Amino acid sequence: MARFVPTLLAVLLLFPEYASAWQPYDTFYVSHGTGGAGTRTYWMQDVYTVGTTIVGKDGQAMKQPSDLFVAPDDRLFVADKGNDRVIEYDREGRWTRSIGDGEGDGALKAPEGVFVRPDGTIYVADTGHQRIAVFAADGTFLQAFGKPEEGLMPPSYFFMPTKVSVDARGVMYIVSKGSYQGLVRMDGKGEFTGFFGGNRTAGTWLDRLKRTVFTKEQLAKEELKRPPEPSNATIDDGGYVYVTTTGVIADAVKKLTAGGVNRFTRLKTAQFAESDQIADVATDGRDFFYVLDRKENTWDGMISIYSPGGTQLFAFGRVRKEPQQRGVLSYPVGIGIDSRHRLWVLDSDQGLLQAYDRTEFGDAVLTAAADYYVGDYEKSEQNWNKVMSYNELIGLAYSGMGEIAAKQGRTKDAMEAFRIAYDNERYSDAYWTYRLEWIQSDLGYIAGAVALAWALYRFVLRRFAGRASKVVPASVGRVGRELRDAWRTMFHPFDGFYRIKGRKLSPFTLLAIVLLLVGVKTASLYWTGFIFHPYNLDRIKPVSEIARFLAPLAAWVVANYLVSTVKDGEGRFRDVLQSSLFALMPYIALMPLSIALSRLLVLEEGILVSSLATLTWLWSGALLLVSSQVVHNFEFVENVKNSAITVVAIGILFLFAAVTTGLTYNVSDFIYQLYKEATVFG
Repeated sequence: MARFVPTLLAVLLLFPEYASAWQPYDTFYVSHGTGGAGTRTYWMQDVYTVGTTIVGKDGQAMKQPSDLFVAPDDRLFVADKGNDRVIEYDREGRWTRSIGDGEGDGALKAPEGVFVRPDGTIYVADTGHQRIAVFAADGTFLQAFGKPEEGLMPPSYFFMPTKVSVDARGVMYIVSKGSYQGLVRMDGKGEFTGFFGGNRTAGTWLDRLKRTVFTKEQLAKEELKRPPEPSNATIDDGGYVYVTTTGVIADAVKKLTAGGVNRFTRLKTAQFAESDQIADVATDGRDFFYVLDRKENTWDGMISIYSPGGTQLFAFGRVRKEPQQRGVLSYPVGIGIDSRHRLWVLDSDQGLLQAYDRTEFGDAVLTAAADYYVGDYEKSEQNWNKVMSYNELIGLAYSGMGEIAAKQGRTKDAMEAFRIAYDNERYSDAYWTYRLEWIQSDLGYIAGAVALAWALYRFVLRRFAGRASKVVPASVGRVGRELRDAWRTMFHPFDGFYRIKGRKLSPFTLLAIVLLLVGVKTASLYWTGFIFHPYNLDRIKPVSEIARFLAPLAAWVVANYLVSTVKDGEGRFRDVLQSSLFALMPYIALMPLSIALSRLLVLEEGILVSSLATLTWLWSGALLLVSSQVVHNFEFVENVKNSAITVVAIGILFLFAAVTTGLTYNVSDFIYQLYKEATVFG
């Protein structure tokens, strides 16, 4: 056996792989493609790996720690609630000192929040003493701010600070227990200047109904609903205040200006993971922010990395009630990031600090992304190439490479990169340049081709068609005449539907119209321009799409016939089917034009495409109404009522189909499970 070891090692060396230590969690890239691409998550290489773990012993052990702050010089400060103190660690996580655990005015009681200014001044949310305690850089107690006695604060307000952040002006933003009004804002002298960043009350449809129906006396007896209270606050280098709220999903993270305006509500790029257990936010120097989520779920992602615009990019980490591995946390309460991009997370249940170190891959992708978001595309090229050598599924890398190609004048390469990233807005910008170049270079050829096509039609095809019509079989000629009738019905609906009322059209005509509908629908799925249809074509299921397209038509035919029969309509089922198919001729006629325009126009010209689509469906809808009136010989008002009942009947048919499908699935699944148990234990 021993003689085979060198041979085995030599073979393995022929197939080198990227080596990394096994992490106790998975890392995901969150792709926010549009259309059929949708929001998807991809497993990928580690962006952060488990680093140092700080667990103190004896007098250095933490007890119910509740807050973490990373100072500008990378020192770590922990609000050690259970030990009535604040602990300071150096940048490597070594114990330095404790603050507030002595006697006198500076003694702390159950502190839950800590903040350190650039000059070293330490602010502590001294929850047990209902105050903000301020210490000098050397740990000397300076002063305390309790509940403001003057100003606009309500006398009945209960002031119990749990978190505190201080901006460059010295203004304090304080989270107070039970403060549904928002953060308490106090100036450097401790004077109350108003509430800040309050949440809105989440009203239900039942609440709105009560406000509409109930009297003032009845509303006064209703239990008063208050908005959720903020749970944490972080201030970034630009002065924006990030406010988190646990227990809610909407607006769980807000980025507030000095005026209290949430920036994320105005940004189309803001896309947050749905969770009601957001605990804290950390920001780096390039406007990326890191969201700590302590919700235990099957999809791992304790820490999410967001772009400056609020788009979730990466997620990693794991939360478990009883963690068995280093790096897996139980009840994380605070997160911070130092100048080396090392993440620190505080776990209250386990009483520890966990560090996560950025990998080479993580550094490449986040550095490139930072350059990308500030518009420095060429600087990010080297990092994007490195990222793509690690993982080709990251759409953001293709957006970056597309911008680089556009800057260098490689328009077609830029379009291809944006297509891979499902970035139709930037694709549209690149296509505008490509189209302009194409028109400038090939305008003469285009005009010549149009003139040649017209000449062929005028002098060749029309004469050939006239001669061919004399020798075609009678059945084919009948189909051609009936299709011309269908075309004429688009423009003369009453006359056209009267012409086919009571007639038995050729089944080949009806089949031809159905095939045209299916063909045009299929073409719209696969040939519509990427700018207006940024879908992943590989994920399209044509059979399902066509079935969903034809189902409303089939439902209309059946429901209209049944309802009209009850209403003494004259139309037979064949008449309803024939006229309904004729009514969809605008779709067959206009949709190819819409498809062609979608491949020629850019987003700024999209009003033509959307207007044409609207015209198509309005035209078809009007023809359906006219066909119902003519076929059943209804008056106008009677026809409108009949059509409205038909729409309701269609809804009932779809509801019945959904219920039947669900019950059939449940019964079949029950029989299958019963069969499995019988075969296993029989």
